[in-house]
Amino acid sequence: MRDLIEVITYQDTAHAHAHHHTQIVLPLSGRLVLDVDNQQQAVEFGQACLISTHLAHTHLARENNQCLVLNALPIWDHQLESASVFVKLSDQAQAYLPFLSSLIGETNLLKTHQALNLLEHLLPIPQEKIVQADARLAKAKQRLDHAFQESWSLAELASEVHLSPSQLSVLFKRHLGMTPKQYLQQRRLTEAKRWLTSSNRSLDYIAQKVGINDASSLVRLFTKHFNTTPGHIRKSHQDEKH
Repeated sequence: MRDLIEVITYQDTAHAHAHHHTQIVLPLSGRLVLDVDNQQQAVEFGQACLISTHLAHTHLARENNQCLVLNALPIWDHQLESASVFVKLSDQAQAYLPFLSSLIGETNLLKTHQALNLLEHLLPIPQEKIVQADARLAKAKQRLDHAFQESWSLAELASEVHLSPSQLSVLFKRHLGMTPKQYLQQRRLTEAKRWLTSSNRSLDYIAQKVGINDASSLVRLFTKHFNTTPGHIRKSHQDEKH
């Protein structure tokens, strides 16, 4: 199996061939023509060629070039084909290429995988889009759901699911529309509301149970998120019972 990250200089031309893995060709310098499944285009820096598994491809290189090549990308489900073979890179993606190049020969595979996973948000990587398919997000949510009273930092949570803090934040925002911190706060407030409507415990006790500093912080958060106070929620619930 080829390395996950390579830098290759393409020369002349080659016979059409296919791989049993996905491949992305990202020119760093120079220019070459790539032909993928009879789709042909000249590519240079700022562009990318996404080659799905088993697609026949070849090249024609008439000038010096240097290309970053990514093989068997961990986040690309090899059973899914890319909708677009040739894509234009965003400025953010272009700026990321030198860092990826620096990882050639990196012995820490976890670091390499984490770096490559970020491409999920920089390139149109073919993948299942349902939240349940992303075990990393599901695991992070589970940690917060079951240990919401603990004092979580973004770095601690990201480490639990083997992602960088920025990668985890992007996953939460993309699929849940909020940051991990906002999700945790929402989880705590939901639990606090359950305590308010099912017990006569004091606000200080409830705040402590759900991981909020004190009663005043609980009141402030309820006012901000629910536009009402804990006392009003408790009273409204009691009135409904009578």
